[in-house]
Amino acid sequence: MTPLNDLKSQAQHVAATAHRQLSETRSDRALHRGQAELLHLLKDQQQELKLLRREISRRHSGGFPWGLLLLVGAGYALYRTTPAVRDRMDALIGQLDPGVQGNLARAGDAVKDAVSDLGQGKNPTDAAGRAAGEVQRAGEKTAEQGKDTWQDLQDRARQTADDVTTGTTKGIA
Repeated sequence: MTPLNDLKSQAQHVAATAHRQLSETRSDRALHRGQAELLHLLKDQQQELKLLRREISRRHSGGFPWGLLLLVGAGYALYRTTPAVRDRMDALIGQLDPGVQGNLARAGDAVKDAVSDLGQGKNPTDAAGRAAGEVQRAGEKTAEQGKDTWQDLQDRARQTADDVTTGTTKGIA
């Protein structure tokens, strides 16, 4: 080999090495940019997930009870379509205090309004809130009546026990 060929060979070898290193550097930069973009996207996604978690926990803790609305709506549909259920519900409602009956009637009207709102594409939140409020008031009245009945039973039991201990019972041989 001649010195000129050696020099030419070395120059080609250096050029190939430089080209390979330049190509590797470009690949490294592109890989680094891709990793940085991926990291940025992951951070954005993590932030969105945090917001979604917060929104879900807010809805579960103080949001609207959509499950209850669906349950009431399904009960109402069953009431409207099944005569046996309707008769049984009417019999049970007939045994209630008139004040509780009024609350339940207003709750039924509010459920009808909510279903109508849904059918028209409106937000049923107000009507469902009215229905929930009426059901809550009916439950409070019923619980209060039950508490009064329980208190009366306790008073009677106490009076009977006192009568037995003092010997003033009526009608006991």
